[in-house]
Amino acid sequence: MWLDRYSAVCQECPDLVAVYEAPDSRIALLLRQTLVPLPVEFASLRRATRSAARAASSKLRAAGFRGGFMVLQWQPLATVAAVMRDWPCRYAADAARRAQLAAVAERYAADERYLANQAQSRRRAAPRPVGSLPPFATAAELHGLQSWYDAMAPSWLGIEPLLRRGLVLKAHRWVAEHILIPAADGRTAPFEIRETITRLGFALIEMIPPDDRAVWSVWVGLVVGDLERAMRRPSADWNQAWARWLLLIAYSVPIPRERPAPTWPVRLTSLVGVDPYHI
Repeated sequence: MWLDRYSAVCQECPDLVAVYEAPDSRIALLLRQTLVPLPVEFASLRRATRSAARAASSKLRAAGFRGGFMVLQWQPLATVAAVMRDWPCRYAADAARRAQLAAVAERYAADERYLANQAQSRRRAAPRPVGSLPPFATAAELHGLQSWYDAMAPSWLGIEPLLRRGLVLKAHRWVAEHILIPAADGRTAPFEIRETITRLGFALIEMIPPDDRAVWSVWVGLVVGDLERAMRRPSADWNQAWARWLLLIAYSVPIPRERPAPTWPVRLTSLVGVDPYHI
């Protein structure tokens, strides 16, 4: 049972954003730190969260709390989303930061559920693979790709302006649905996957306000052109570095600065000379 004296000691912990209580009286500590750190931040984040969690748990123990603890920054995002959604919040110090972290956890949990459902549906729909799986489709490589994408979340969510962010995230979802999932399932031939690329251009153009299409259509053309070039690699070379390359293409294309004459589709490439295996 949560007591008022527990809330009082929580106020002495500046890195503690919220506390959630489970039906079995365990509590989950939501700290101020990010839920999706960059790889270079892992060590410093671990130290910071360990220090903040130790301070909060020590104060709660001193106040008489005898239940178990969970630190949400150390849990899978699906677990974080479920805790913040289903467990009662017993202490809240920063509503804005709490809402930010909840939104991140829910979005990534929803993406994971969607991709898992898509993969399961495709497995039910097609009984046999059409050929050997590409290198990135092994369990270890897929886990590595997912971890990398999650770690890049601050970069994806920091894209400006908002239109470019929306286009990049739309491109990511399209690449996942139309390239990575079919390739990983092994039930769609590589040539069929390659033939779908031009559809991405139309999907992106539909997102752009009519007054901005003259400028942003060239950006769309650059993205589509680079994806077409990436897809020309033999399927035997479709490894994790290649999959990361696909997801970085839209992110790497710069913001259009002038109002050019041509509109999409155009065949331009923005990553000429970039080695996709040293991303």
